[in-house]
Amino acid sequence: MSSNSAPIDFNRGLRHCDNQHNLYREVLNCYLEQFSPLLNKDDLLEDVEAARLQLHTLKSLSATIGATELSLLAAQLFKNWQQKTYEQRLAALTQVNTKLAAVNKKIASYCNEVVPDD
Repeated sequence: MSSNSAPIDFNRGLRHCDNQHNLYREVLNCYLEQFSPLLNKDDLLEDVEAARLQLHTLKSLSATIGATELSLLAAQLFKNWQQKTYEQRLAALTQVNTKLAAVNKKIASYCNEVVPDD
């Protein structure tokens, strides 16, 4: 995927919520509660299972809201986490947090601008 692509496709996420704006907005707010602030690198670097659980959750919820690129990255890391060195894990978490920050920023903007119509 191109790094120039939008961090989140709101139309895709809305479709996952059966085009119910209020439901989608609620899901987005839950996402922000779960992933803002960003992933705690220190905790995840210390605990392999906690890291895998957090990456799996991020993968699933990101797919649901329409953040496909972040979901795919989290899925790849989840799959290969145990084979990575400490340095590779640190670099990967930094990359995830960069993408997650962009998604969170777009979500906050969307939730402040969009007026639900259902």
